[in-house]
Amino acid sequence: MSEFVEELHQDPEDVEEELAKKEFGLLMYRLQKLSPRARARLQSDFAQRMVETTLPIETPKGKLSFVLLGKTSAGRAMSLLTKQPATIEWIDGFQPGSVFWDVGASIGVFSLYAALGTDTKVIAFEPAAVNYYLLSANCEANSLLDQIDCLLVGLGSEPAIARLEVSQFRPGKSFSFRGHKDLPYETKQAAVVLSADQLVEQYGLPCPNYVKIDAPGSAEAIIAGVSRTLRRPEVRQIHLEVRQRRARRIRGSHIQKGIGGRE
Repeated sequence: MSEFVEELHQDPEDVEEELAKKEFGLLMYRLQKLSPRARARLQSDFAQRMVETTLPIETPKGKLSFVLLGKTSAGRAMSLLTKQPATIEWIDGFQPGSVFWDVGASIGVFSLYAALGTDTKVIAFEPAAVNYYLLSANCEANSLLDQIDCLLVGLGSEPAIARLEVSQFRPGKSFSFRGHKDLPYETKQAAVVLSADQLVEQYGLPCPNYVKIDAPGSAEAIIAGVSRTLRRPEVRQIHLEVRQRRARRIRGSHIQKGIGGRE
């Protein structure tokens, strides 16, 4: 079971939930019996309404609303404050007027939290199309599109068109350019990869004060591509989410700033 789905199973199912599941099963059965035109009309309308009905999550800084599409994305929303409390505490310590880069933003839980009730400017990077949709939709649902720039881009050591192992029918999951040995996906998606140095120097992206990197299998390449930017005085802290065996190699290469992270 996904670590983010566990949050959805903490409380026992109540009578209303069980009844809703049965009624939904009956609805799906009836949809299958309709003519193609009637099914297309109703199913598309129902799906649109469900996506537009967001889930409110209360935080110490106010309410955030999340688009529900798949159990993993719902679990990420439900576990916003509990799954990685150290990351939340780190974000709470940002200085006013900061620029935050969220690399591997997924559906945007930390981007949204960093922007909520602050003047922090957020750059959120997410190369997987299905997660990028949810990232952008969540920013729109919270009226934060002016404060959060969502980029459908992967970061790496140099510019490239890379193949991301991904399924567009698995919203909220973690995907990788290297693939997951334990959970491989049969389909791949082409994605633009740029270096962070290139984005700052050639495209004028604001230099970050804080950087969170959560990109399975790509952390070393990302660090290599941000080496010049990391030497700038504006960069204050980097929060890496990597496995322990990679952490030593990264620490010994380009980073000269303070690092926070989790295994």
